[in-house]
Amino acid sequence: MKKVIAAAAGLMLVGAMVGTASAAVSFNGDARARYYFQQDYGSVNAARGAKYNFWNSRVRIQARATAEGGAYAVGRLNYGEGTWDGGNSGTGDATITKAYIGVPMGPVTLEAGRRGFDLLNGTKFLFEDSTQDGAKLWMNATDTVELGLIFLNNYEAVSNGDITDDNDIAHYGGWAKMAFGGMNVKIAGLYRVDDVNRGGVDEEGVALSEDTGGFFGGIEFMGPAGPLALSGAIAMDDTGEDREDTGYGGFLQGGMDFGGTSAALNVGFTSDGYVADGDFGFIMIGGGSQITPIAVGALGDTYWIGVPISFAVSESLVLKANLVYGDFDTGGDAFEISGKATYTISDGATVDFIAGYLAYSADSDLDLDEETDDDPFGMGISFNVTF
Repeated sequence: MKKVIAAAAGLMLVGAMVGTASAAVSFNGDARARYYFQQDYGSVNAARGAKYNFWNSRVRIQARATAEGGAYAVGRLNYGEGTWDGGNSGTGDATITKAYIGVPMGPVTLEAGRRGFDLLNGTKFLFEDSTQDGAKLWMNATDTVELGLIFLNNYEAVSNGDITDDNDIAHYGGWAKMAFGGMNVKIAGLYRVDDVNRGGVDEEGVALSEDTGGFFGGIEFMGPAGPLALSGAIAMDDTGEDREDTGYGGFLQGGMDFGGTSAALNVGFTSDGYVADGDFGFIMIGGGSQITPIAVGALGDTYWIGVPISFAVSESLVLKANLVYGDFDTGGDAFEISGKATYTISDGATVDFIAGYLAYSADSDLDLDEETDDDPFGMGISFNVTF
């Protein structure tokens, strides 16, 4: 009984504290539980070929506290994130994915700490998302131009237990965001300094470094052009061990709305080892879905043409479909047919149904009529909550 009384008193105290700090502290987050099935993924991605059906889940909560003068602190925890195939979810500790402060100083804002690698706030072609320690400094040069600098450091990225052996991977870079004529343009570049020892030691015990550092960056744009909604990017990547040629990639998409229906044409390429952010693409060929087998560019030089279509059946139900042809330098070619249905259960709660088929051929000529056991197929359902 004493424990019950103590617990009730504790909850009342927490409630009073939150109520007192409500003007300065806010919470948001998201959660998901999802099931997916995949078949014959080993033909395009050996790492995903072993599993056929599984569940995973995650709860992510972020807190933001703002001081009276405008400075702020942000912290985010991921709870129970994982796939239910090697133990129950939640058997490990919560993961800290954000822990940083922000200090406005006149026209300049400084953020420092552990945060997501979101150099351009959600760019889906140029930069892969990751979590690192570092600092960002930016300012609004004008009402339509933002300029910034960034430093990120993956400390002891590959540790051998000897912290005297420098194993850091550092990034130095900057960005600019501009808006004009309804068009939004983002330009960014990073230089990677890689001190990881991947080459062992020489006869005298001196570390042999195989540097994977270099420059990568590019430009993205989005905006209207008459009746069309245009978006596109061009990027380069000169990082990587023993890279002989600089990698390039780019895409261009134009779309139109027809009432509740929208249709677009997306064409693009990657060359010489460039791999796009995993969130870029469709469903089977890139796209960051739970059933995506390959990222765009992961099978060598890649060329694609795709038609994404979206149809709002009602305020609660949205249907999407993709028809995509892709040609891969090291993996033949493929034709993707995929779709997704999103139903809004209530405010902040949705369920997604997703399916994708990749008519895949390792030969240079694709025969869509030829039946094969190596065509990847995936499907899944995901329950999502945001708050």
